Amino acid sequence: MSKGKEARLKPSKRYPASKKERKRVARYLGELLGSGASADNVEHVEFKEYTIYVVDGLPCIVEEDDVRYPHLLCLVRKRTTSNLPKVIVDRGATSAVGRGADLMVPGIRRVEGEFSPGDIVVIVDEEANIPVAIGRAIMGSGEILEKLEGERRGKAIKVIHRPGDLLWKLGESL
Repeated sequence: MSKGKEARLKPSKRYPASKKERKRVARYLGELLGSGASADNVEHVEFKEYTIYVVDGLPCIVEEDDVRYPHLLCLVRKRTTSNLPKVIVDRGATSAVGRGADLMVPGIRRVEGEFSPGDIVVIVDEEANIPVAIGRAIMGSGEILEKLEGERRGKAIKVIHRPGDLLWKLGESL
């Protein structure tokens, strides 16, 4: 890894979260993962473009431009697909998303939950039932369902976090 890339993986600030932040993180984790989510040991870690909240040594929440979403490592290691809306995809779409492509309608098998354009969704592999990416909806759930019944064309979800991306590497480096 080049020196420039190594430098990007070093946080600019890292400190224990305040009591107010811990409460906010606990509330979000409860909404995200369901009851029983604990946020006693929380660190606030800042990188150039992200703030990551690390809970008990696991990166769990990402804040970017005032948008909060789960860190994929948290979902994978806790073996959950979260309480967020989900887009279930076939193996071909899982592979494409893993290489950095946005999610196209033909790869979608079904939608769980309702969402609007701009909402955060979890992309889940149909066969393994594991989260493979976090995305921002370009189409709402209703429009996707209509497209699945009709022309099956178009870009549905902008992928914002996937295995192997910078955010994943930042999480692994913590």
